[in-house]
Amino acid sequence: MIKKLDNYKILFSLRILKSILNNFVDVFLVLYFLKVSNSNILPLGIYKLVSVIAIWLVIFLVRNYCKSAGRIRFLRIGVILYFLYFLSIIILREKVVDYIYFIGLLYGLEEGFYYSVYNMIESDGIDNKERTKYIGSYTAVKNVISIIFPLIFGGLIQKSGFINATIFALLIVALQIVLSNVFKDNNLPKTQKTDFKKFYKAVKGHKEFTSIITTKICAGLTYSEGALSYVITIYIIKIFSESMSLGIFTSIFSIISMIIGLLFVRVIKPKYYNNLMILTSTCAIILLCVMLLNCNFITIVLYNLFQTISKGLTDLINEKNVSNFSNISSIRKEYKVEYFLSIETSLFIGRVISNVLFIFMTFTNARFIMSIFVLFAIARAISSIMLQSSMKKCEEVNLSCEEGAING
Repeated sequence: MIKKLDNYKILFSLRILKSILNNFVDVFLVLYFLKVSNSNILPLGIYKLVSVIAIWLVIFLVRNYCKSAGRIRFLRIGVILYFLYFLSIIILREKVVDYIYFIGLLYGLEEGFYYSVYNMIESDGIDNKERTKYIGSYTAVKNVISIIFPLIFGGLIQKSGFINATIFALLIVALQIVLSNVFKDNNLPKTQKTDFKKFYKAVKGHKEFTSIITTKICAGLTYSEGALSYVITIYIIKIFSESMSLGIFTSIFSIISMIIGLLFVRVIKPKYYNNLMILTSTCAIILLCVMLLNCNFITIVLYNLFQTISKGLTDLINEKNVSNFSNISSIRKEYKVEYFLSIETSLFIGRVISNVLFIFMTFTNARFIMSIFVLFAIARAISSIMLQSSMKKCEEVNLSCEEGAING
């Protein structure tokens, strides 16, 4: 029992540390790439496209080993590659843009190895009854820390330079390496090969699974490593060009995300999920259109306010639904690897499409491409609402996520 509790704490800590590093990579690294490339967005697009391809390739290639007792080693490889990723940026400095394919590949390999097993390990360790509380609590803790670290990173960059801030990130990764080596995974059968034919036969005609796949494609098209996430970051950087100002801006919206996480756990009832997603997503999409037409301080702040609320709520609900479905008996016992690889493939499809479009922005009409991204945002909102409706019916009728079998 103590060992299990220790593992739970280690997993939780790894996820928190990862979110801290994501704040640095998703915001300040984008700022650095733009500065050393003289605001040319093409290197950033190449970096993102190479990384998302590498992520999927790694997850696909190691799929059979994810069912083995030694699956934790892939997570360890991931954090070691993350260390090499930051170390390479420190060594290359302003020349990092000249090696953008290599940097993108390192990042993609790191994410691929890390997430090839992390989601499954976490899913195995948390049952559905505790999942809402766990996700909400994690979000709250993550955002408390995320309030502090953008200020730390922004202050470090402004006073000591980007490289010193990257060294600080490197130390955080070193802590991840220590924690991943302390973690002891549950014993699993030595060899279990994936069988996608049987898996797809089991979920064939199952509306919940179809909704999950659609939602993940739309997530890849927009904010989950999709181009829209860093297009918005570029707009923010245009207004808040100084590192400290960018850190303060990020921290303020982390406070909002923290409040959403607490409300999700303590106040918001499942019956209100759809109405809240419709309201917040509609406001965010309208403000996205306004911001694209007239990007200024007011439109940036208003958009990010509603987008933070909308994305925070939608991500929490979607994560809960995806995790709950993974613990349906048929998937939990035999097809968890197939299930999560299907999700990663869906994300991959969306990410590749959006990143290719982002690269096209450097050669064609940027406003036309942005109008396509707005359509993607609308599709993501609709698909998330449909998924929640589908899962609600599933739970109300006969698919208890604790005991139900897939009735394909």
